[in-house]
Amino acid sequence: MRFSSKNLAAFYYQLGTLVQAGVPIRSALQSSRKTAPRAMRTAVGVLSDCVNEGVPVHEAMERCGQRFAPLDKHTLDMSGRSGALDVGLLSLSKYYESRAAARNKLIAGSIYPALLLIVAVFGSHFPAFFLGAAGGKPYTMANYLRDTVGVLGLVVLAGLILMWLLRWSLRTPGLNVTVDRLLRTVPVLGRLRFDYALIRWVSSIRLMLRAGIGVVPALEYASRTADSPLIAYAYKKAAPLIGSELQVSQALALTDVFPEYLIQFWATGEQSGRMDEMLERLEAYYEDRWRRSLDQTATWLPRIAYLFVVLYVAYTILGMYNSYFSQYDELLK
Repeated sequence: MRFSSKNLAAFYYQLGTLVQAGVPIRSALQSSRKTAPRAMRTAVGVLSDCVNEGVPVHEAMERCGQRFAPLDKHTLDMSGRSGALDVGLLSLSKYYESRAAARNKLIAGSIYPALLLIVAVFGSHFPAFFLGAAGGKPYTMANYLRDTVGVLGLVVLAGLILMWLLRWSLRTPGLNVTVDRLLRTVPVLGRLRFDYALIRWVSSIRLMLRAGIGVVPALEYASRTADSPLIAYAYKKAAPLIGSELQVSQALALTDVFPEYLIQFWATGEQSGRMDEMLERLEAYYEDRWRRSLDQTATWLPRIAYLFVVLYVAYTILGMYNSYFSQYDELLK
């Protein structure tokens, strides 16, 4: 199991700050044995011992199993080769800090809607439970639990199954590209997810360029490890055209995956020779747009919850009235 984004952000920030201040990586890791997040201290001890033996940090991470992501290892490998290890560490810290902040914001925005739904489910059936009857029939504790805990349990189970299916489909070759393309069309959430993938993609390319890696190799690795299967597919489609026939911006434009804004800035970077500056602007632009989409998501979650609550309460009331009308019809007969 990998470490949490919150712990990784803190660890990389501590390490990056020490290295930036001129502290050797061996000493920085030795210091982090006691100051790193508690859940990471055992792994930090392994990293420290390996680095003291002369093993590079990214190779030392391999000895920790799957605790560190491939992107982390590659980022530290590239930044270490260029002599900018602190830049790589602080870049990873920023990345995981953004992930943790996004997760916390979505969770915080979901708490109130979830509580509202729970109150609606339990409250709508409480009168029948209190009176001990519903629709002329006895209404026991078992009935109440079936209509409340049972319903909420089914909702949670359906949500977990949907999440599992989504993750499975995004890991299945062939299917993942289609699912990713469909997810991109979902209002707000689709753009939120794709913009986040673009931020990481642009940031990875920029970091590798600063490490002295060429544009094409940097583009290839960043696309292969991107958070979006659609980006990886688009690169595979554009790769045969790059260099021999078209410039990178022209090849990417033909995929119909990358936004026009990104293509324009990439073309400007190619023509002016200021690719790093253009990539920096792109990263800032998509990060700002991603944060605005995140705010919109947090704002709309309660509204969506209100809609579900209204529909559920309306359904419950109609069910009660239908039961009363059925009894009335029976009496008339």
